[in-house]
Amino acid sequence: MRFIFKTIIYLLILIVTFGFYLNCNKKSKGKLSNPVKVIDNNGVERNYNLYLPDTISKQKFPLIVYFHGVRSDGFKGIAVLKGYTGSPVAETGLIPFCNVNGIALLEILPSYSYKFLDVNAHGWSPFDKEIGGVEKCIDTVIDEYNIDVNNVYLTGISAGAVMSNHLANRRPGKYKAILSHSQAYISENNEILFPVDSIKKFRVIICYTKGDYRNLKDICEKSYEKYNEKGYDTVILRDLPPLSHKWSNSTNGRFWRLLSRTRTDSG
Repeated sequence: MRFIFKTIIYLLILIVTFGFYLNCNKKSKGKLSNPVKVIDNNGVERNYNLYLPDTISKQKFPLIVYFHGVRSDGFKGIAVLKGYTGSPVAETGLIPFCNVNGIALLEILPSYSYKFLDVNAHGWSPFDKEIGGVEKCIDTVIDEYNIDVNNVYLTGISAGAVMSNHLANRRPGKYKAILSHSQAYISENNEILFPVDSIKKFRVIICYTKGDYRNLKDICEKSYEKYNEKGYDTVILRDLPPLSHKWSNSTNGRFWRLLSRTRTDSG
């Protein structure tokens, strides 16, 4: 009788434990919007989306942080920007790519607006207001989730690429590599900046598309030279598809190989 009682108790413990595991696993997969509250230094709650892979793994996930370009409803009235979306993460192909490849993906959203081409826009300016909250979002996700701290990558297009460069140069030992798509390391006055002098150097991948604006291509080329001058492991990819100022979805696999490779890899 005692044996049967112990067996029943044991089975109940297994059932409860397994149910708890399944529930936790369910909550820790897919899209999580603002799963942990983040308040920046100005008292503003930051918005972000975390996409965790469906893969059940004891190993920690690498993390890609993505920043979109400038966005505004006012762009619809500007001829040269008609059709430009700023490449939100849903348009990049990164969500399914990261899921399949066991990569956590963090999309952080800007909280402050500014004037761009005489319309109200959101796109990572002013830096002094945006950057502290962005770093808090990144640090919170790394602390609260199963993230490999040695494999954190920054990616962004246009103004989002500028944000990626500034973040990496503020904390060069924090990130393994950055992907700077269609923009590079510039100040808010469009001055091309030299990267920080640091023993710990992140890898830099700079790229632009066939249809990118000429001035942005020039900035990418000059920033590539400055990173090289400072001894950074730097790669530039030129004239990628598509024929517009948009994220190069078809190059995601190549992007990831370059971001995650070691120095001894051929890439």
